Amino acid sequence: MSRDIIDKSTYKEIVRDKKAGKSYSKGEYGHSKYYRNIRIVYIIVLLMLILMDVIISQIVFHTRKTPFIIIACILAIPFARNIIDLIMSIKATPLSKDEYDKIYDLSRDLGFRFYYDISITDEDGMVYIPCVSIRGNNIIAYTPDIKSARDRERLKKYIMNVSTEDISPRIVVTDKYTTFEKEVNKLRDSAMDRSDSILLDRLLSMGF
Repeated sequence: MSRDIIDKSTYKEIVRDKKAGKSYSKGEYGHSKYYRNIRIVYIIVLLMLILMDVIISQIVFHTRKTPFIIIACILAIPFARNIIDLIMSIKATPLSKDEYDKIYDLSRDLGFRFYYDISITDEDGMVYIPCVSIRGNNIIAYTPDIKSARDRERLKKYIMNVSTEDISPRIVVTDKYTTFEKEVNKLRDSAMDRSDSILLDRLLSMGF
């Protein structure tokens, strides 16, 4: 895939927050649900502000053709954007609690963490990775809901966008837990280096 779908501003924000020692919610289990709930709150608040603006304009001036309507028009832009974000986030299907607990135990046994609720968005839509391991220049993605080999290959091409001129990771996308467990066990003795951190930041910046 030739297109670069890395969001440069988001990538810089992630790197900046990491340097500042701030925790970043992307990559944590439950992020997609949290993101969806925040979008719902924003939609409700913006809708209320738009309706209040129109109603007050109608009551005070007995017409909607007032300068105050400009405010409602401006608010309609983030309102529409949040609706689109909500629709996109609804498509995200995170791991069940039982699956998460099993993978969390695997993570503790291996001695390194996994990353969850990873989305990749561009003009063609969104693809979603419930769990991924990035270590030793390997990206192992676990996608239990993607049963089609063709769809997994498509996701692999999306993930390839994290590559740079100097970094080209090995990528595995599987819908089977046993395969995921086998692949991450191969990384047991690998250490996460600066290249892996760059790959992670770039992957996180590709979606919501």
